Amino acid sequence: MTNLLKTDFKRIFKDKLFMIVCIIGGAFALVTPLLYKVLFSAIDAEELLGAVTSAKSIFFEAFLPGSNFGLIVPVLLSIIICKDFSFGTIRNKIIIGKSRVSIFLSMFISSATVLCATVLAHALLTLFISLIFFDYQAGQFTAGDFGYLMLSILFEMLVYIFIAALISFLSVFMKNVGLAIVMYIAINFIFTIIGSIVMVASLIAEEKNIILEFLHNINIFTSSLIGTGSSYEFKDIMYIVLTPIIGTSLFVFLGITVFKKKDIK
Repeated sequence: MTNLLKTDFKRIFKDKLFMIVCIIGGAFALVTPLLYKVLFSAIDAEELLGAVTSAKSIFFEAFLPGSNFGLIVPVLLSIIICKDFSFGTIRNKIIIGKSRVSIFLSMFISSATVLCATVLAHALLTLFISLIFFDYQAGQFTAGDFGYLMLSILFEMLVYIFIAALISFLSVFMKNVGLAIVMYIAINFIFTIIGSIVMVASLIAEEKNIILEFLHNINIFTSSLIGTGSSYEFKDIMYIVLTPIIGTSLFVFLGITVFKKKDIK
């Protein structure tokens, strides 16, 4: 297993697409805060700027799976993963005696690690640049805010571990990289649309709807539970933690099951 992980990490880091990921992440981290600054400066609304945005909000927007970097990274990582199949590397691993369970788990762990690391690095760079132009938040930054920030980052990493499990499953389930990418984008798009519909329905509902609240909170692609407040309630933590853990477990199980039966050529 250790040798498989070393091989997978080496393959990902040496791939030219990984360098492209880093360049895109750096570009988005620089451009996004600048766009906010230029936009509000152009319309002469500096007071409004402080009221509607902050370095904190821009930081957590950088984690959104349905837009910008959060959408691009899984797609490019899927291409790298699928090269194992198109180049026959998977077949060679099986021939030398590596179990399919170990091969899939290595694929998932390396994907999750790289995905979490690149997204976190992008978000932290976004935060650093945002702090040049904006305050972190309206009030003073306290020890409680620091604890909330660290816990929120942990929760965001759980979301991307789930996404790594999803793209690992799609990579072994689909016949080629194109289908895997199309399927991931379709899933992302569908759940983003569903989240938007649920959000609009919640706004126009005359009273609080438990079903709409549940559907919104379990939707990993659009849920606003992480990073939008100053503390977490117990029920929020349950939504944030259980949803990605259950989803990750499901896709890892399905991935191993499919991979065991897959005909590798």
